[in-house]
Amino acid sequence: MTTSENNPKHLHRAAAQRAVVSEASRRDFLALFGRGALWATAGVTVVALLRYLSFNESTPPQVFVLNEPNAYPLGTLTSVAEGRAFIQRDARGLSAINATCTHLGCLVKPSPAGFECPCHDSRFTTDGAVTNGPATAPLSYSALSIDSAGKVVLDLSQTRSAEVRLPIP
Repeated sequence: MTTSENNPKHLHRAAAQRAVVSEASRRDFLALFGRGALWATAGVTVVALLRYLSFNESTPPQVFVLNEPNAYPLGTLTSVAEGRAFIQRDARGLSAINATCTHLGCLVKPSPAGFECPCHDSRFTTDGAVTNGPATAPLSYSALSIDSAGKVVLDLSQTRSAEVRLPIP
Protein backbone atom coordinates (compact mmCIF):
# COMPACT_ATOMS: atom_id res chain seq x y z
CA MET A 1 0.00 0.00 0.00
CA THR A 2 1.14 3.47 -0.71
CA THR A 3 1.28 6.12 1.90
CA SER A 4 -1.31 8.27 0.16
CA GLU A 5 -3.89 5.46 0.31
CA ASN A 6 -3.46 5.12 4.09
CA ASN A 7 -3.47 8.84 4.64
CA PRO A 8 -6.62 9.81 6.62
CA LYS A 9 -6.91 13.08 4.67
CA HIS A 10 -7.05 11.16 1.40
CA LEU A 11 -9.74 8.78 2.76
CA HIS A 12 -11.82 11.70 3.98
CA ARG A 13 -11.53 13.45 0.59
CA ALA A 14 -12.59 10.27 -1.30
CA ALA A 15 -15.63 9.79 0.94
CA ALA A 16 -16.58 13.43 0.46
CA GLN A 17 -16.33 13.05 -3.34
CA ARG A 18 -18.53 9.92 -3.24
CA ALA A 19 -21.08 11.81 -1.10
CA VAL A 20 -21.10 14.71 -3.59
CA VAL A 21 -21.59 12.31 -6.51
CA SER A 22 -24.33 10.48 -4.58
CA GLU A 23 -26.05 13.75 -3.64
CA ALA A 24 -25.85 15.03 -7.21
CA SER A 25 -27.33 11.80 -8.56
CA ARG A 26 -30.18 11.95 -6.04
CA ARG A 27 -30.84 15.60 -6.89
CA ASP A 28 -30.82 14.84 -10.63
CA PHE A 29 -33.21 11.94 -10.12
CA LEU A 30 -35.64 14.02 -8.05
CA ALA A 31 -35.52 16.86 -10.58
CA LEU A 32 -36.15 14.45 -13.44
CA PHE A 33 -38.96 12.75 -11.52
CA GLY A 34 -40.52 16.12 -10.67
CA ARG A 35 -40.42 17.27 -14.30
CA GLY A 36 -41.92 13.96 -15.41
CA ALA A 37 -44.76 14.28 -12.89
CA LEU A 38 -45.38 17.85 -14.02
CA TRP A 39 -45.56 16.84 -17.69
CA ALA A 40 -47.81 13.88 -16.88
CA THR A 41 -50.19 16.16 -14.98
CA ALA A 42 -50.15 18.69 -17.82
CA GLY A 43 -50.86 15.92 -20.34
CA VAL A 44 -53.82 14.60 -18.37
CA THR A 45 -55.17 18.14 -18.01
CA VAL A 46 -54.86 18.85 -21.74
CA VAL A 47 -56.56 15.56 -22.66
CA ALA A 48 -59.42 16.28 -20.23
CA LEU A 49 -59.80 19.82 -21.59
CA LEU A 50 -59.86 18.63 -25.19
CA ARG A 51 -62.47 15.97 -24.38
CA TYR A 52 -64.60 18.61 -22.64
CA LEU A 53 -64.33 21.08 -25.51
CA SER A 54 -65.03 18.47 -28.18
CA PHE A 55 -68.04 16.99 -26.34
CA ASN A 56 -71.03 17.48 -28.58
CA GLU A 57 -74.22 16.94 -26.66
CA SER A 58 -76.86 15.94 -29.13
CA THR A 59 -80.00 18.02 -29.18
CA PRO A 60 -83.06 15.99 -28.28
CA PRO A 61 -85.69 15.68 -31.01
CA GLN A 62 -88.21 18.50 -31.22
CA VAL A 63 -90.77 16.95 -33.58
CA PHE A 64 -92.76 13.84 -32.66
CA VAL A 65 -95.28 11.89 -34.70
CA LEU A 66 -97.93 10.74 -32.25
CA ASN A 67 -101.16 8.75 -32.50
CA GLU A 68 -104.28 9.53 -34.46
CA PRO A 69 -106.40 12.34 -32.95
CA ASN A 70 -109.12 9.98 -31.70
CA ALA A 71 -106.54 8.16 -29.54
CA TYR A 72 -106.89 11.06 -27.07
CA PRO A 73 -110.34 10.80 -25.40
CA LEU A 74 -112.27 13.91 -24.42
CA GLY A 75 -111.24 15.31 -21.03
CA THR A 76 -107.94 13.41 -20.86
CA LEU A 77 -104.34 14.43 -20.32
CA THR A 78 -101.74 12.19 -22.00
CA SER A 79 -97.97 12.35 -21.53
CA VAL A 80 -96.16 12.24 -24.88
CA ALA A 81 -92.71 12.89 -26.38
CA GLU A 82 -90.81 11.08 -23.63
CA GLY A 83 -92.63 13.08 -20.94
CA ARG A 84 -91.76 16.43 -22.51
CA ALA A 85 -95.36 17.41 -23.31
CA PHE A 86 -98.96 16.61 -22.46
CA ILE A 87 -101.79 16.32 -24.97
CA GLN A 88 -105.11 17.62 -23.67
CA ARG A 89 -108.40 17.09 -25.42
CA ASP A 90 -111.40 19.29 -24.76
CA ALA A 91 -114.56 20.11 -26.73
CA ARG A 92 -112.58 22.44 -29.03
CA GLY A 93 -109.88 19.90 -29.94
CA LEU A 94 -106.32 19.02 -28.95
CA SER A 95 -103.68 21.19 -27.32
CA ALA A 96 -100.12 20.41 -26.24
CA ILE A 97 -98.74 21.78 -22.99
CA ASN A 98 -94.95 21.81 -22.88
CA ALA A 99 -93.83 19.96 -19.72
CA THR A 100 -90.73 22.13 -19.25
CA CYS A 101 -91.01 24.19 -16.07
CA THR A 102 -90.48 27.88 -16.77
CA HIS A 103 -88.37 28.27 -13.63
CA LEU A 104 -85.29 26.12 -14.34
CA GLY A 105 -86.34 23.68 -17.06
CA CYS A 106 -87.24 20.58 -15.06
CA LEU A 107 -90.03 18.40 -16.44
CA VAL A 108 -93.32 18.90 -14.61
CA LYS A 109 -95.48 15.96 -13.58
CA PRO A 110 -99.28 15.77 -13.47
CA SER A 111 -100.84 16.40 -10.07
CA PRO A 112 -104.46 16.41 -8.87
CA ALA A 113 -104.63 20.20 -9.32
CA GLY A 114 -102.72 20.36 -12.64
CA PHE A 115 -98.94 20.11 -12.83
CA GLU A 116 -96.14 20.14 -10.29
CA CYS A 117 -92.40 20.68 -10.73
CA PRO A 118 -90.44 18.06 -8.77
CA CYS A 119 -87.33 20.27 -8.60
CA HIS A 120 -88.51 23.43 -6.84
CA ASP A 121 -92.20 22.79 -6.14
CA SER A 122 -93.68 25.20 -8.67
CA ARG A 123 -97.33 24.37 -9.33
CA PHE A 124 -99.47 25.00 -12.37
CA THR A 125 -103.17 24.63 -13.21
CA THR A 126 -104.34 22.19 -15.88
CA ASP A 127 -104.10 25.01 -18.43
CA GLY A 128 -100.51 25.85 -17.37
CA ALA A 129 -101.08 28.97 -15.22
CA VAL A 130 -98.75 29.38 -12.22
CA THR A 131 -100.39 28.85 -8.82
CA ASN A 132 -97.22 28.52 -6.72
CA GLY A 133 -93.68 29.75 -7.46
CA PRO A 134 -90.75 30.06 -7.81
CA ALA A 135 -91.85 29.87 -11.47
CA THR A 136 -93.39 33.15 -12.57
CA ALA A 137 -94.34 32.35 -16.18
CA PRO A 138 -97.01 29.86 -17.26
CA LEU A 139 -96.21 26.63 -19.07
CA SER A 140 -96.01 27.14 -22.82
CA TYR A 141 -98.12 25.46 -25.48
CA SER A 142 -96.52 23.71 -28.44
CA ALA A 143 -97.69 23.42 -32.05
CA LEU A 144 -99.80 20.49 -33.18
CA SER A 145 -100.67 19.46 -36.73
CA ILE A 146 -101.92 16.43 -38.65
CA ASP A 147 -99.58 14.68 -41.10
CA SER A 148 -100.55 13.03 -44.40
CA ALA A 149 -101.10 9.70 -42.62
CA GLY A 150 -103.63 11.29 -40.26
CA LYS A 151 -101.30 11.26 -37.23
CA VAL A 152 -100.89 14.11 -34.75
CA VAL A 153 -97.50 15.83 -35.07
CA LEU A 154 -96.08 17.68 -32.06
CA ASP A 155 -93.42 20.36 -32.63
CA LEU A 156 -91.84 21.43 -29.34
CA SER A 157 -89.77 24.12 -31.08
CA GLN A 158 -92.89 26.12 -32.00
CA THR A 159 -95.09 27.74 -29.38
CA ARG A 160 -98.78 28.53 -29.70
CA SER A 161 -101.30 30.50 -27.72
CA ALA A 162 -103.10 28.57 -25.00
CA GLU A 163 -106.33 29.30 -26.90
CA VAL A 164 -105.25 27.54 -30.10
CA ARG A 165 -106.58 24.01 -30.55
CA LEU A 166 -106.09 21.41 -33.23
CA PRO A 167 -109.64 20.65 -34.35
CA ILE A 168 -110.49 16.99 -34.55
CA PRO A 169 -112.29 16.10 -37.79
